[in-house]
Amino acid sequence: MTHPTQSVYPIPSLVATEMEALAGQLHALVASDKPLLQEVAQHAFQAPGKQVRPTLVFLVAGACGNITAKARRGAVLVTLLHQASLAHDDVVDEATHRRGQPAIQAAWNNKVAVLFGDYLLAQGMHLATQHQDYDLLPLITETAQAMSKSELHQLEQARHLNTTEEEYLNIIHQKTASLFGTCLALGAIAAGASDAHVATLRQAGEHLGMAFQLKDDWLDYGTEDLGKPLGMDLRAGHLTLPMIHALQQAPIQQQQEVLHIIRHYRKDPLKRQEVLAFVRQSPGMAYTCQKMHQYQQKALYALPHFAASPYQQALMTLIQHIV
Repeated sequence: MTHPTQSVYPIPSLVATEMEALAGQLHALVASDKPLLQEVAQHAFQAPGKQVRPTLVFLVAGACGNITAKARRGAVLVTLLHQASLAHDDVVDEATHRRGQPAIQAAWNNKVAVLFGDYLLAQGMHLATQHQDYDLLPLITETAQAMSKSELHQLEQARHLNTTEEEYLNIIHQKTASLFGTCLALGAIAAGASDAHVATLRQAGEHLGMAFQLKDDWLDYGTEDLGKPLGMDLRAGHLTLPMIHALQQAPIQQQQEVLHIIRHYRKDPLKRQEVLAFVRQSPGMAYTCQKMHQYQQKALYALPHFAASPYQQALMTLIQHIV
């Protein structure tokens, strides 16, 4: 089995122009004459990340026949929703860094981070209503609702430290996979695809999002810092699949010792390293890798039949590259 090593997703050259235009649209949309807001916006968007989500919108729209102005607005919407969720998540998780730079709440404070996230969501809704993209709004609002519910569920589970694999998969389906499904669906809707194609692509995107989040959770127990500190899930008290499976396979006494550390000492760097080492040496890492490959294959199998095109090929390549 091939294990993931680095999270790199090259943007296909055929959408490079669209991605450059997206950066300009985002800059114009979040620009403000308020110095604090402008400063925070520049900080948030100066390290754009992997940009997988808007890339998926463009590739699907192209594969369905046409990258329209609505598809470009759809890419903006998913980017704003994702960026807002990151600003809020970093407050909840007390994160210090994001994409190799200080998180907004660390560079300013929690109030600024929360209000900036709210501002991005409001700008997205304004963009959609301004252009009467009423067929896009239900997907966006439904996804935002699912993401919020998942965060609340995850917080509840962190208090009890009893997350099962089934609960974990449900959390990441709402937290990450729902937005990936929306990306593929928005691209299809904007290109005028049939309802059947939209539904199928949404499902494929959800499978892809599951694989993507499993990889992210796998990397959190890795040995290489790829833009955010290792062990952030552990520090926040979130039990992800590597840990869940590791605990399931461990003797009862070891389970209790590890959970005791997580419950009382997870913010102690040395104690956290003990737990990271426990998971790295456990079957949980290989099991998580196996699950991510399974979801990747489900994503590929769920894709509808597209006419052969560079966009269709780039979409397949990107899905294969996720893990």
